[in-house]
Amino acid sequence: MHPFIEEVLTEQEFNQLFNQVKNPNHYIGFEISGRFHLGSGVVTMFIVKWLQEKGVNTTIFLADWHSWINKKLGGDIKFIRKVALEYVKEIMIAAAKVAGADEKKINFVLGHDLYKENPDYWAVFMEVGQHTTLARILRSISIMGRKEGENVNFAQLCYPPMQVADIFIQGVHIAHAGMDQRKAHVVARQVAKKITIAPIKNDKGEIVKPVALHHKLVPSLLPPPKWPITSEEAKQLIKSGDMKMSKSKPEGAIFITDTPDQIRQKLQKAFCPMSDLTYNPVAEWIKMFIFDLGKTFYIERPAKYGGNLEIKTWEEFKEIYENGAVHPADVKSAFAEHLIEFLRPAREYLSLKQTEINAIEQEIQAKLSR
Repeated sequence: MHPFIEEVLTEQEFNQLFNQVKNPNHYIGFEISGRFHLGSGVVTMFIVKWLQEKGVNTTIFLADWHSWINKKLGGDIKFIRKVALEYVKEIMIAAAKVAGADEKKINFVLGHDLYKENPDYWAVFMEVGQHTTLARILRSISIMGRKEGENVNFAQLCYPPMQVADIFIQGVHIAHAGMDQRKAHVVARQVAKKITIAPIKNDKGEIVKPVALHHKLVPSLLPPPKWPITSEEAKQLIKSGDMKMSKSKPEGAIFITDTPDQIRQKLQKAFCPMSDLTYNPVAEWIKMFIFDLGKTFYIERPAKYGGNLEIKTWEEFKEIYENGAVHPADVKSAFAEHLIEFLRPAREYLSLKQTEINAIEQEIQAKLSR
């Protein structure tokens, strides 16, 4: 499995799928709610690249209806669709450049178009509802960034079964998302054999359940609610998603459109406790975006502070850091420069569209500040 994958439901079914379907269909859906950071954009595209290499048909679903229901961008559906097609699509292509995925092999689908071209969609939506209890839907509203038990309107209750229906109407064999979307995928797997209008099938025409791939959530650069914490508390903090990178807390996120100076400034302020890896988001980013990708971490520093370091593995970094042989300031500075180079393909692609991208980001900010 790819190192960015946290969970597969199930790994055995995933491996068997390639014997049952020559070119399986993949999808990952995104709300249209603002800027895209490393977690939503780059992590996704590394999984997309990996799947493309396996012969999978890859799809990015631009969830305009879901965004509207969830009152994103002021609930302005026309603006949501503009952002989807003129901004999000371009940002995801830029992220594909970073990961080395083939953007020409990515199918971008707008929810509005999918529903208009597939009149059976709403029948599938109702069929999903027939096999899902209200209690289950109420437990699933966390997929839209809301807490279980939070007061929601009826339209928002439609969000989870719509997300499940999206999977069936597109014939998705591999449903992909971050761990925070797990509940919707579990529902899809549970009702898969009961769907009659648009069941998912293999090449023999047999009905199959969608496999669910869940990638890791990238932690925010901000400090945790309390410090110090135990290893178990750190695990729960990460698992809950409360400290994941989020566009709503931009100071703790690196966006694909951030400038080199913005990246340096955010890393300089990032939470990175000395000699402590109990909860250390900078170290986690280094593990994901350097060592998990088979790269070497270079730290430049004056000879009086120990000289330059060339670290090839996470285990080596872990030993050096926990022993206090390297200062957090040097780690953060070196990693900032790595990220700047890492994101260079995205900057080069977006530089050709910089005026349009900047204008839309300004419109987005205006909507969010109202």
